[in-house]
Amino acid sequence: CDWSSDVCSSDLKRERVRILQIGDSHTAGDIFSGRLRELFQERFGNAGRGMMPPGYPFPYWRPAQVEVAQHGRWDVQSSNRTDYRPLPFGVSGFITESRAAGDTMSLEANTDAEFDSIDIDYIRQPNGGRLDVSVDGRRVEQIDTRGPAGEWGRKTISTRAARTLELRTAGNGVTSIADWAVYKKTRGVVLDSFGFSGAEIGIVDHWSSPQLDRQLRDLSPALIVLAFGTNEGFRQSLNPAEYESQFRRILKQLHDAAPAASLLVVGPPDANRLPDYCGIRPNQKEAVPCGPLSASEARDYSGMLAHRDRQLCRWHTPAGIALVRDVQRRAAADMGALFWDWSEVQGGACGANRWVPQQLEHPDRIHMKEEIGRAHV
Repeated sequence: CDWSSDVCSSDLKRERVRILQIGDSHTAGDIFSGRLRELFQERFGNAGRGMMPPGYPFPYWRPAQVEVAQHGRWDVQSSNRTDYRPLPFGVSGFITESRAAGDTMSLEANTDAEFDSIDIDYIRQPNGGRLDVSVDGRRVEQIDTRGPAGEWGRKTISTRAARTLELRTAGNGVTSIADWAVYKKTRGVVLDSFGFSGAEIGIVDHWSSPQLDRQLRDLSPALIVLAFGTNEGFRQSLNPAEYESQFRRILKQLHDAAPAASLLVVGPPDANRLPDYCGIRPNQKEAVPCGPLSASEARDYSGMLAHRDRQLCRWHTPAGIALVRDVQRRAAADMGALFWDWSEVQGGACGANRWVPQQLEHPDRIHMKEEIGRAHV
């Protein structure tokens, strides 16, 4: 497949309704998105697991419907770093590289996630290596990744009710994989989810704009879900005007690249902080109450943190969470996007704290447990 042409298009795409979700750690866990995928596919048909970052890109990666692994000396290049390499990242946000023979990444589908076609996106380069592709233990293809530096290539492979996929480097150069995908040859929904622990909306600026635009045109999503805000809200100081300008610009970029897609902005869920300077021992934190910030505390929140004010020595929702949520709500309204306030499901401020004894939230009062998908999606 040549990304500079329309060769990548296929009749099968018209049989799929694609949802694309991009977000922070709440998306990276594939709990919220995994439950959405399950519900949509139960009702409208299962067109496959869809696109994923290559291999095992970060610790605790547990994609729904499939199990993945990688072995060898792969070098995972992440756009989710302040010192990231300026590579031609696409929507997966990762490029995984090998310079040796025999490195593998593998995928095994659950019983109900068997696949009939495979897409492998890779980065060409003059010294590109070869990649052997095996399906259900049988080698079906070898991909030669040589070509102009930085150019994207795609290999599409048809199969039939397959369960396992393995990519094995054959050496003779550098092999760089940007993403992989598995699909069913049936009508239905595909939900691609790409999440990054600790990320803010600005991670999109680390991706190659031309490549992101090409991918979005090719994927042609019916719905784009943007789910950032927790990490911005936990900043010690946040400039609302700068954040709003950035958020609006990226929302517009996604809209311009996929003008037929509906946009859904998921506002940050409630999350609670207990400042480290309070010196409360881990075994005592559960007994510390949660109390919303007063109006004066919210106004001077950054200053109080900077001065280690002990008035904040309780669980509380950082002031920045509300600022981020308000920015996102306004931007969504002006862009004609939908806005969903996740915190309302939790009952507002201190909702994260209330969910801990219900086993829906981890003790950090930031990250949610797997049970959240079944209970509230």
